[in-house]
Amino acid sequence: MRAELVLAVVLALGCGPMRILTRPEGDGGWSADRRATELSTRADAARVDLAGASPEPTDDLTKPLDVEDVVRLATLESRRVVEADRDVDIARERVIETRGRYFPTFTGQGRYTWYTDPQVTQVSLAPGLLPAGTVPPVVVVREKQFGTANGTASVPIDLFGEITKNLTAAQAGYRAEEARRWSTVLGEQVAAVRGYFAVLEAESLRVVTEQRVAAQRQQLANAQSKFDAGRLTKNELLVVQVALRNTEQELRQRDLEIARARWALNQVVGRPVDAPTRLVDVSAPPTVPAPADALRDAYAHNPVLQALVEEQQRLEDTVSAIVRTRFPSVQAGGAIDYTSQDVLQPQRVESGFVGLSWTFDTGGRKTAEIEQVRLAAEQNRTRVERSLRDIEASVRTAQLAATERLAALSTAETAVRQAEENLQIRNQQFDVGRATSEDVLDAQALLALQRAALATALYEAHTRRAELQELMGLPLDGTPASPR
Repeated sequence: MRAELVLAVVLALGCGPMRILTRPEGDGGWSADRRATELSTRADAARVDLAGASPEPTDDLTKPLDVEDVVRLATLESRRVVEADRDVDIARERVIETRGRYFPTFTGQGRYTWYTDPQVTQVSLAPGLLPAGTVPPVVVVREKQFGTANGTASVPIDLFGEITKNLTAAQAGYRAEEARRWSTVLGEQVAAVRGYFAVLEAESLRVVTEQRVAAQRQQLANAQSKFDAGRLTKNELLVVQVALRNTEQELRQRDLEIARARWALNQVVGRPVDAPTRLVDVSAPPTVPAPADALRDAYAHNPVLQALVEEQQRLEDTVSAIVRTRFPSVQAGGAIDYTSQDVLQPQRVESGFVGLSWTFDTGGRKTAEIEQVRLAAEQNRTRVERSLRDIEASVRTAQLAATERLAALSTAETAVRQAEENLQIRNQQFDVGRATSEDVLDAQALLALQRAALATALYEAHTRRAELQELMGLPLDGTPASPR
């Protein structure tokens, strides 16, 4: 028996729950298959193929998206927004938990007990009080088996307002969490808009590079023809060949930029990262508000600033609630006690009570706690002041950047026409021998530069406008854009 007992103990220590206590790495009760299944489930929800395969094109993936579609998908599919939603839910439950302190607390207990013998006592009487031969009575003070039950209802009396201040602090925390969620939504929307225009910009720059490749190939053909006719030096021909190879390499870089921009966009909008997302181009420039209007909206709606203001109330109400814990805590309620023993009567007893508890801060812990929260409130006031200055600087910068991009768009439109005319003149001069290959390549580079400025200015203006709208705390659903 002893050997079997020792063996059972050893097996329990080696294979049972004791392994969790004795093995430092543990396993949490999950096997390798269980962990793989959990990761696979999460990968399916995240639209990630663990095998690394590219997604099969479908109508949903190949349908072109416009700005409104991208903003909507970023709001619905972003994992950061889902995390922010959970934070709001946690804050809501915290409010419900605090509010529940107003309501009665019910506790109940029950027990059925068996004893080996009843508990009795003999009554001692004065001699001669009982007739001769009479056995003194025996009194049962506890039966051999019996059951007891009792229930208590206790209602807190918020005499000094501690519960109220805790509740208002929790509600302020909930409002702050809602503001942070809106900040997250706007951040994801702006990230989606930034990715949207980054893809369009990369595609436009690729078109510009393709135009340069076509022009340089034509220039190479002309230079080769002149070289064969002895009208061009070998050096001028080599210059054109090197320039063409460099531009063809730049075309590969443009492909990489398009892929990166599309991957970033797909990640924000919740599509498979390698999905062949197509986008609707835009042609209309955005409308940029005046600095004063943008600042007024930012001060009124910026979610970061709103969250700090709500956090200020939460901290101040928390200080007030902790201070009120210095006063007595008052409670009232009632209780019912029942026993199945019939030794004493009545078997059921009802009662009511009013009481208080008073904790004295002899060690200074309460004072230190109050001071910590008070200092946090002071620190938050400084954050509000810093945020106001940061918002003003950021709004002015974004507004001016959007205005500058619109001006650059207008300038580039004129510059492209002038660069095209300059290239045409250089080509004519090259045909008659009055310009070199380098002159033509310089004219082509100038035209490509102006075309790139024209291609990027519009998209960057929309991006700056979205960033300004984020600072203003306004939704991006109405971002101005019209399809071509």
